[in-house]
Parts: sequence; structure tokens; C-alpha cells
Amino acid sequence: MDFKLLIRRFLAFVIDWNIMFGVAMALMFYGPGSNPEFLLYPSIKMFTSAGYLLGLAWLPLYCLFKDCLFGRRSLGKLIFGLSIQNSETGRTASFGSLILRNITYVMVQIEGVIVFVNNGKRLGDTIAKTQVVRRNKNT
Repeated sequence: MDFKLLIRRFLAFVIDWNIMFGVAMALMFYGPGSNPEFLLYPSIKMFTSAGYLLGLAWLPLYCLFKDCLFGRRSLGKLIFGLSIQNSETGRTASFGSLILRNITYVMVQIEGVIVFVNNGKRLGDTIAKTQVVRRNKNT
């Protein structure tokens, strides 16, 4: 198991997770129809605002499509020089494979354990037949 790669993957995950929740919180509390006072004094109005609904929609959409951005990498993977490739062919993973591998993010706690038990591969990587690798400087 390549611990340097695991550390890079974890740091990329932290960046992506912060983007996902940061944008969701900004939309929920500062978006259309929202009010920052909802942070201190929640009310039923908060749950019916357009900003709150946009924030809720953003979470699964970003989670599913984050690896389809920036040349088929998430922003975290871009920063840490990682990419996702098909584990059988070694080519860049297809759009469908990227979506399939991200469906399992619903089980994020279980995924963290699986990475250590399964030689650094997430359940989503196993299902989609993908792997995260360090990106070559030439590509």
C-alpha cells in the first residue's frame, strides 16, 4: 500500500469535502430567500427558502460529478496531482465510471475503512474498475 498516495488522496478528499459543504452552507444561509440569522435562530422558513433547497441539491450533484471537472479530476485531485484511470486499461476513466465510483460516497465512513482493508482502493473504485494514480507531468 502506497502511504504517500493515500495521504495525497486524503488531503484531496478534505479539499473536495470542504468545497462541497462550504458551498452548500453558503447557499443555505446566504442564498436567495435565506437569512444569515437562521444560523443562530433556525425557523421553518429556513427549510423552505430557495437558498436552502439549492444547497440541498448542490450536495449530491457535486458529490456525483466532482471528478468530471478539471480534466476528469476534482479540484482536490488537481491540486495534489492525482487522476483517475481505468484499472484494467490504464486509460483515463470514462464519464460513466466516474459517476459510478462516486455513488458510494453515501457510505463515506465505510469507504474510509475499506480503503485501508482493500489495499488503498475504495468500494467505488472496485465497482467502477478505476484507480487513483499520481498524474504524470507529461499528461
